[in-house]
Amino acid sequence: MTDRSTTTAHAGIRAFVARRPVTAFLIMAFAIAYAVMSLVALAVHRVIPGGPLLDRLPFPPDEITGLMLTMFALFPSALFVTWAADGRAGVVSLFKRIARWRFGVAWWLAVLAGLPVLTVVSTLILGGSLESIDPVGLFWDQLRLLLINFILVNLWEETAWAGVMQTRLERRHNIFVAAVLTAIPFGFIHLPLAFLSEITIASVLISLAAYILLGLFLRPLIGVVLRGSRDSLLAAGLMHSIFNRTNNDNGIAAAMLKGELYRLGILIAVVVLITALALVAGRRRLSRAYRLELDANPGGVAHRPTNSST
Repeated sequence: MTDRSTTTAHAGIRAFVARRPVTAFLIMAFAIAYAVMSLVALAVHRVIPGGPLLDRLPFPPDEITGLMLTMFALFPSALFVTWAADGRAGVVSLFKRIARWRFGVAWWLAVLAGLPVLTVVSTLILGGSLESIDPVGLFWDQLRLLLINFILVNLWEETAWAGVMQTRLERRHNIFVAAVLTAIPFGFIHLPLAFLSEITIASVLISLAAYILLGLFLRPLIGVVLRGSRDSLLAAGLMHSIFNRTNNDNGIAAAMLKGELYRLGILIAVVVLITALALVAGRRRLSRAYRLELDANPGGVAHRPTNSST
């Protein structure tokens, strides 16, 4: 016989999530993320067992922590909130957005090549210079890293941030306001990464500011890509991976350009790309009305109406 109090509690939790999906997503994601990411930090500093094992793994601790953040916190939270708020139909439509690849050749080119090309051009205009490289070796090396990041982390990370939080915020706010509101928790949830190396108050605060700044550039770019790609989370995940591959210390810009000037070049490139893609998408596709239009028929599966989007 089912315990009535347990059933009532489950119904109450689901009702809360349905009323406040963004709030519920953040509570669940942060509670899990900080717990699991702290385990890696404690192991790295030899507070708990596991440090020697981390040293033997082929991936650095920050990449392992990022994978744990995505697979144990962000993606499960996204699925649970979508199920609680929109039912099975909502989960199905979310996965259809993940698999949506038909969004035009021009948008594919913009996602895959726009940021690396603009970053190199911007850096050269600022006075940077090119490194001598093996183009074939660089291509295959970056493609391998891109696919690993995309398949293991970024696709599922954007299913959470773009597919759940940013999408729901866009129902009530301007696309760029929604992006900024998403950038704040996006930055804070990465904060445990700052504890994987030597820890000082200054290092933690600088890392937090850097993560939030990263979000303030990345989230609007993802938002515009979503609209131009007909709400494709595949495109959003790829854009995130391309951003990482362009920006990282072992990325495209670092390999092709001398010095650190590319770090300014990529910020300029992101702003230029956002502006260009927004102009191409047009005012209608950036509007709240278009967000509601996309939500009304996401791959042919309608959402169950809810009382609130936050």
